Amino acid sequence: MSAAIPTRRLAFATSAELPSIQRDDARLASTLEQLGITPVFCIWNDPTVDWSAFDAVLIRTIWDYYKHHHAFLAWLDQLDRRGVPTVNDSRVLRWNSDKRYLLELARLDVAIIPTRVVGAHELIGALAAMSAQPVVIKPTISGGAWHTLRGHTDDAAFLQAVTRLPIDLDYLIQPFVPEVVSAGEWSLLYFEGEFSHAVIKRPASGDYRVQSEHGGSVAPAEPDTTTLAAAERALAALATMGYGDLAYARIDGVVCDGRFLIMELELLEPSLFLAGQPQAAERFARQLSARLGRLHPGAAAATEYLFSYGTLQVAAVQLATFGRRLAGRPDRLDGYRRELLRIDDAQVVATSGASHHPIVHDSGNPDDSVSGTVFRISAAELAHADAYEVDDYRRVAVTLASGTRAWVYVRAAPNSLTEP
Repeated sequence: MSAAIPTRRLAFATSAELPSIQRDDARLASTLEQLGITPVFCIWNDPTVDWSAFDAVLIRTIWDYYKHHHAFLAWLDQLDRRGVPTVNDSRVLRWNSDKRYLLELARLDVAIIPTRVVGAHELIGALAAMSAQPVVIKPTISGGAWHTLRGHTDDAAFLQAVTRLPIDLDYLIQPFVPEVVSAGEWSLLYFEGEFSHAVIKRPASGDYRVQSEHGGSVAPAEPDTTTLAAAERALAALATMGYGDLAYARIDGVVCDGRFLIMELELLEPSLFLAGQPQAAERFARQLSARLGRLHPGAAAATEYLFSYGTLQVAAVQLATFGRRLAGRPDRLDGYRRELLRIDDAQVVATSGASHHPIVHDSGNPDDSVSGTVFRISAAELAHADAYEVDDYRRVAVTLASGTRAWVYVRAAPNSLTEP
């Protein structure tokens, strides 16, 4: 039996600090592999990554994007230009990368922690105009409690710390919510709009930050119907804004006086708390597989194997010919010899960017071999490949070194096509 060929490749976008698979994503990645999807971990701002080699980019541990926000937005623009979809969609990612979105939610009657946005030069004046109270200040574009301060509006030491914040950022001013310390902060996870599971995050003793890097802890929890209803009102508000198609969403909030108040909507790169939730990880993997199928419907009916030793391995040619980037694996055709053929078809030359294409013929010598890539494609895509190849080629069935039976284009001869 020939080896199975993964039909799709999914990039897991990571960061230089966390470049490889994390415990939270291990079960998700292994289940995707079982579904024929190859997960590849790539640092989001690594200039050597060829993102067009993937069917989509799943945003995971890019936990430094806010430090390089302009570069992050430019990266999303680059993916859009190349036709590489992101999960979640790039429109959602741009919108969610700036916490000003909280004000939009409030205008849609979503209950949030009271929030004011000011520039750095306005901070001291805004705090002076408030009554004496504990507050939290954080940049509108931030994560992991980066440049976040907690203190009293009338405390001189706190105000001095505020003056040392970066002046080129805008900030949120929010009242400090003591329930974060006393009761914990909720995170509710939704996949494809359906509630999956929840956790409560608690800060370390004497702290107010719930992130693990600051000593915070996480425990599974079951939200009550009131909390679930509030979270789902936030999702409904997102849908009215045109952000309803979400592969994943994490809704963070705190219960104050019996009301669930939104602290953040995590639609970009949240921890999904899948470690210890194998069923949730497997369910999410199946949903991602279905989403990839919707993004690339041609891949769903991939029943033909095609071996390419030439330009059909090039991303630009694949996009022009099939409308998607193919995923394949290396293989070898023995008993054939490779040479170059001048191409006179102007359209084919424009697509490939090359005036000479490789072509092979049966040499009769078993020591000859040609290396290439075997792809799994649909019958309709095979017809597109036939249309791309000029008349100097004909398609024949061969057995590759791996044992896979596949189609390959060879130098034209009178022999008729045979089924693989």
